[in-house]
Amino acid sequence: MNTSSRVNQTAAQSPIHRLALRASFMLVMSLFACNAFGQTLTTLYNFGAFFNDATAPGSGVIIDKNGNLFGATGFGGRAGRGGTVFELSPPAVAGQAWTETILRRFNGPPNDGQIAESRPVMTSDGELLGTTLRGGTVNLGTVYRLTPPVTAGDAWKEKILHNFGTIPGDVVSSNLGLFVAPEGLYGVDQGGENNFGAFYLLTPPAPHTSTWTQHILYTFQGSGDAADPSGELVRDSSGNFFGVTAQGGANNLGAVYELSPPATSGGSWTEQVIYSFNFTDGTLPGGRLLLGPDGVLFGTASGGGADQNGLVFRLNPPAVAGDAWTETILYTFTGGADGTSPNNGVISNSWGQLFGTAGNVIFMLRPPRGSVKSYREVALHTFTGPDGFAVNTPLTMTKGTLYGTTTQGGIFGKGTAFKLTLP
Repeated sequence: MNTSSRVNQTAAQSPIHRLALRASFMLVMSLFACNAFGQTLTTLYNFGAFFNDATAPGSGVIIDKNGNLFGATGFGGRAGRGGTVFELSPPAVAGQAWTETILRRFNGPPNDGQIAESRPVMTSDGELLGTTLRGGTVNLGTVYRLTPPVTAGDAWKEKILHNFGTIPGDVVSSNLGLFVAPEGLYGVDQGGENNFGAFYLLTPPAPHTSTWTQHILYTFQGSGDAADPSGELVRDSSGNFFGVTAQGGANNLGAVYELSPPATSGGSWTEQVIYSFNFTDGTLPGGRLLLGPDGVLFGTASGGGADQNGLVFRLNPPAVAGDAWTETILYTFTGGADGTSPNNGVISNSWGQLFGTAGNVIFMLRPPRGSVKSYREVALHTFTGPDGFAVNTPLTMTKGTLYGTTTQGGIFGKGTAFKLTLP
């Protein structure tokens, strides 16, 4: 059965309802942020437009070379609860509606995943890879692969690469994305032998076989170690991975950790906590770290700080190996018009400006310049409902435009996909 369905915003509605929705849609499309920077927010799609549509996209989107957006949802699809993977394609004529294609509606256990909360990644061949929170043979989640069709319009083909919870000390209930490498798929998530989380590698099948193999490379220990992974991995040029955990560290308030590959083939990976949060400098860090020049790390903590509404931080590596990393708080949120509880990391442009989401706000941090010695925050857009609501999801940037999703709001109250065009 072909699981793809191509729809627009007003499919299967009465003529009167269709006109009303079109008017509402054009109103939402025209919403923009009016300020000195001149950025414009455009709603690309309102989720929940038809029965079994994708709903509540909570992990943002990725973008391919043709400008198509891809994402996953934990809700919607079959019976409204299986979750989906979707594609949004730009119109052939500027100003017209984007088109949604449902690439996969998950069926759930025992043969399929369910609740796709992680943002998918795309390979150089155009395949999509991701994880699900539930589903699979023991209903503890899956790793899936979607392969595009040879003939345009045909269905994408799904293969379950791994069923979580099926080997000793395995990851379970994954809601974090994957890191694609030549040797396989790396990931980090809940579970592990100590139930504090684990770091794993999924290697492709050997010749003439079809089974992927799961390797647990490190199990978080608790008792001062990092615990409860809360962000995807980032890798430096030496092959070291960095990530954050919501718990653990010296104060059990969250940590930043480093995972280093073995010095010799077949050896063990090593892990170290490179920073422990203490509440005044943040707590509950989340989201993918941004790896900057000279190994500097940027990230977000959803709690702590002077106003207890979270912050954006920077970690500088030590000048001498083995010394402590140094944290700098770049901005502390007040919980007002500037946003609150950032939990999905930041991205940057070539000018060193940082962008992220906090509550219902898309923000920018402008780096120090001239006589200004600190980062300054600018609220680029505040969502109010018709244009979306609850935007605490990661952003994607290309050609000076930010793309993302909201989990609520929009015409149908089921979330939106948007772009924010910067001047």
